[in-house]
Amino acid sequence: MASWYLVSPQVDTIFNELSIWNMMISTFTLFVGLLTVSSRYITNIMRRGAYWPYQCYALIVIIVWIIMGLTKGIYSDIYQTAFLSTKITLHIAILGQLIFFMVSGAYRVFRMRNLRTALFAICAASVATLNSPWLLGIYPEADKISFWLLNNPAMAGQRALVISGAIGGLFLGFRILFGLERGALRVTEA
Repeated sequence: MASWYLVSPQVDTIFNELSIWNMMISTFTLFVGLLTVSSRYITNIMRRGAYWPYQCYALIVIIVWIIMGLTKGIYSDIYQTAFLSTKITLHIAILGQLIFFMVSGAYRVFRMRNLRTALFAICAASVATLNSPWLLGIYPEADKISFWLLNNPAMAGQRALVISGAIGGLFLGFRILFGLERGALRVTEA
């Protein structure tokens, strides 16, 4: 943030160095994830374990994405079209499954035993209702109410979650870099 507010060559140098470190850590994380997923999928495919056809398909798609991204470039029209078509389809499928778990979790968490949990339940139900397509079709202004609720009263909780997630991600990154988190590279497995 200092590079936005302070104009000096030292701050720009530090910002550029931190950006390079960020890219290196992100690349390392993606590489470790690719190795972990590939080794688990290949092992399961060779054993013909559960879901092995889906894992075989996923490995083929990963390899095709890497080759297409390296040859055509990630900003080419064909790569973007294929990526967005796949991403949007998977995103809709995952959200369709998550809504069940979200409603189930909200039911368990927001059992209205006192005034505080009743307010939480009312806020969650109002945001879910204001974002529903059937209400937006009848009353298009509901989108603005939902936008205000999410950007003003709910912002404190959202910031707390983002800050705690960022701190947790930093500590997990340090644990992996210092070798304290051995599960990522499957060192601890027998």
